[in-house]
Amino acid sequence: MNWLDFHFIRPYWLLTLIPAVGLMIVSVKHTLSRGQWVDVCDVELLPFILENKNSSQSHWVFGALSFAVLLAIVALAGPTWERLDTPVFRNDAALVIALDLSQTMNATDIKPSRLVRARYKIADILRQRKDGLTALVVYSADAFTVTPLTSDVATIESQLNALESHLMPRQGKDTQSVLKLAVKLLKQAGQKQGNIFLITDAVKSDVDQLSDELSAYAVSVLGVGTESGGPVKLAGGGFLKDRHGNIVVPKLAASQLASLARKAGGSYSAITSDDSDIKTL
Repeated sequence: MNWLDFHFIRPYWLLTLIPAVGLMIVSVKHTLSRGQWVDVCDVELLPFILENKNSSQSHWVFGALSFAVLLAIVALAGPTWERLDTPVFRNDAALVIALDLSQTMNATDIKPSRLVRARYKIADILRQRKDGLTALVVYSADAFTVTPLTSDVATIESQLNALESHLMPRQGKDTQSVLKLAVKLLKQAGQKQGNIFLITDAVKSDVDQLSDELSAYAVSVLGVGTESGGPVKLAGGGFLKDRHGNIVVPKLAASQLASLARKAGGSYSAITSDDSDIKTL
């Protein structure tokens, strides 16, 4: 116990000691003067006029009550020796994570698949976010909100394992719709600034047109996959094929994604096996 650490959590309660002590002084003076009789009677006659029964008992009660009042005030002020660390800065920056759930994210050029690795990365990001607001949206041909902006990252993390491509009603890769949804969430939350974290393997829209949708929000991109590509496993078995019966081998459009991030005021990184990609972004 270090007396240098002694302090009050609510020191303003100590101000109530002033009126409390004042009332006690007035009460003591009133008792010593034996009420108002001293103003109308000679002091020599007071012992014969006033009865002074139980005076010692009344003094004891008054003293106990006074001590209890003082003790209560000190207790309300919250004396303590423990000091809690007070953060000098709180990061209230908002982040919207946009995850691509199109079929190409099931490619197996990175193991076990692009989508599984992307979910792992999101979990890593959520564990590193100590404060601020975070939202999760998913998209293919359409964009949907999984969780709106919230400080409860545990709720977002609990949803990750359920995110699969077959949940999407239509297949596609409408990047423009997910960026519009992300901007909408940020504006609805009153966030004049914020970041959008796009996790995908390619963009099927004009990059310049996409950057016009972003207003004051920056977009960073995590490219998932390899430039050599890999086949897309289907949930029912086999691999995704085009209309000519050829196996589709989607490749990571790294230059396109880097261009989008650069024009949208963000950063680009290809997915890595460690956390160097997250640090870059």
